[in-house]
Amino acid sequence: MATVLRWVEFAAGLPYHAALVPVTGSRRDRPEPHSHADFHELVFVTAGAGKQVVWGAGETELPLRAGDVVLVRPQDRHEFAGAMSFVNIAFPSERWRAFADLAGLAGTAEWDRRDLPLSARAALDGPIAQEFARVLAAYSGGPRVLDLVRLWTAVVPILERADGAALDQRPAWLVSACVAMSREENLREGLPRLLAMAAVSPGHLARSMRRHYGCTPVAFVARRRLEHAALLLTTTTDGIGRIAQRCGFSGQSYFGRLFQEKYGMAPRDYRQATRRAVVPAALDTPDIK
Repeated sequence: MATVLRWVEFAAGLPYHAALVPVTGSRRDRPEPHSHADFHELVFVTAGAGKQVVWGAGETELPLRAGDVVLVRPQDRHEFAGAMSFVNIAFPSERWRAFADLAGLAGTAEWDRRDLPLSARAALDGPIAQEFARVLAAYSGGPRVLDLVRLWTAVVPILERADGAALDQRPAWLVSACVAMSREENLREGLPRLLAMAAVSPGHLARSMRRHYGCTPVAFVARRRLEHAALLLTTTTDGIGRIAQRCGFSGQSYFGRLFQEKYGMAPRDYRQATRRAVVPAALDTPDIK
């Protein structure tokens, strides 16, 4: 049974996590089989050769060699094997999706629905390799969102070329409405507000969301609400009930149940796990619940 990794468990409060990972033939020296609950990864193989084993409908072995770049999605149950080393850059999925929406990136929503992770090739002494090295080095000195955005900007074009995606097929009205749903005042109104901003029929919105985002409008709104709630839990002292209200949930218990399903822990436990990473020490007092 593959382990499910959650962002809050190893990188709470950080914009990204970076590591240089050595893989050998020994089971002790290679990453265990796992999937991700709520984050993506970019992998760049720096030396050697090996494979990524992905379990879906069956077991698939994807060969890897120095210069390969791979985008690993949350749903990928996988492990690495062989004799190689790679730079691994992990980042919260909601941050990646927000970047893709704002930048109008081609194909990124479809990449999550592919059967297997998308991969591309890059020169070991080229700009892609340099970006991975720069982001890895920046991690030890205090990672910034800007470092991550620079990496994405460099890597996405080669992934697009590997996928054959030339143009973003999402209609402008849909992208605009979805980006606007990141604002709290829109989240509180929920689906009616999304419909109003899209200015299309409910049926057309539902069909477009399924095609371009792989989910229903209701699921999209719920996901954005939960992502905003997670942000408020780590950056404000508002009570759980107040956060549920701010994000548009009908009640605290309903919010707590959905949050537990997505993040694997109750909102209060999530806050405790992240507080010291992102909330100033002066606010770390017993009355913050």
